[in-house]
Amino acid sequence: NRVPGGSSSGSAAVVAGGLADFALGTDTGGSVRVPGSYCGLYGLRPTHGRIPTTDAVLLAPSFCTVGFFARDPALMRRVAAVLLPPDTAA
Repeated sequence: NRVPGGSSSGSAAVVAGGLADFALGTDTGGSVRVPGSYCGLYGLRPTHGRIPTTDAVLLAPSFCTVGFFARDPALMRRVAAVLLPPDTAA
């Protein structure tokens, strides 16, 4: 018996099971990073606010952020290119 861990564990399980190439999840206290680790995936929690949370139901809006999972770094890079446009605030 195994536990994928975290509130975004369903997203991680789908990717780990090969049912999706990547998936989104929300992370407040490790809910993308922990399931990613437990399922042998890459999981990224970007800086708060980098991916819009419009229409998401968040546990703690001042901490929650949208992250994502994938099985390989090349796909993570492709997903990041879409979801994380260059930061022009610098």
